[in-house]
Amino acid sequence: MMETFAAMLRAAGYGLLAMALCWAARLVYAVNPARGKLDWRLSSGSPAEAVATGGYFLAVMLSLGGPISWASDSFSQGALDALGFGLFAVLLLNASMWAADKTYLKGLDLDGRIKKGSLEAGLLRAAHEAALGLAILGASWGESGGVFVMSAFWLLGQALLAAAVFIYFKAAGLDLAAELDKNNTAAAFSAAGIIAGLGLIAWEALSGPFLGWGRSLAEASVYFAAGAAGIAVFRAAADLVLLPGATFREEVLKGNLAVGVLDSSLTAGIAVLLTWCLM
Repeated sequence: MMETFAAMLRAAGYGLLAMALCWAARLVYAVNPARGKLDWRLSSGSPAEAVATGGYFLAVMLSLGGPISWASDSFSQGALDALGFGLFAVLLLNASMWAADKTYLKGLDLDGRIKKGSLEAGLLRAAHEAALGLAILGASWGESGGVFVMSAFWLLGQALLAAAVFIYFKAAGLDLAAELDKNNTAAAFSAAGIIAGLGLIAWEALSGPFLGWGRSLAEASVYFAAGAAGIAVFRAAADLVLLPGATFREEVLKGNLAVGVLDSSLTAGIAVLLTWCLM
């Protein structure tokens, strides 16, 4: 009974720590040169801004999971470790967001669209930031690494995500900018599911004990490539099983919201299944 009560107090303590980290994350976001101009009070009532902001805070929570997972049994020491690594993770998250906006997401102008009220852009932003948070979670998983190893695997995670997002949508022939211009919510859901799924694969591929630079980097890259390919294979099979006579891509490009939501959920489910297989 006492152990259960102690565990509840410990969980409450880490919950408060997470809230403090969210407050710090808001301050960091405000000075991010690529962001910082969203209305944090959300007084405008914009769903697009609410969804995008929610994605950011979800990413912050996810990035805290790694340090908490291996924190010391002593709450005071564990809280200090989690706070230190958590703050570092917030800095990495904002750096990832800035880099993505300057490179592979540049042509989408997600922030500009969000400020105009595009829910589709907000959904893509939220999914992408959640994926970044998952990659940071994977990079920080394991006590044997430390800040230097975490930074290296964070860089690897960003490179893998960037390459996968770019290749995936190019191969699928999906012009996200054009679909956003048409306010195609189905396409936004579909793309968000793919991005979040790739984030789940990155989490599993990057996590685990540090076994040396060569082995760990190679294994992480191979696991991620296998997982990303697995998502593509399973989604192709889903066309045959769930949509005989049609394809998810065709229906999504027509603006079929029901299919877009199904596609998003299915892709996320496939990614979860693949992470179990990669363990």
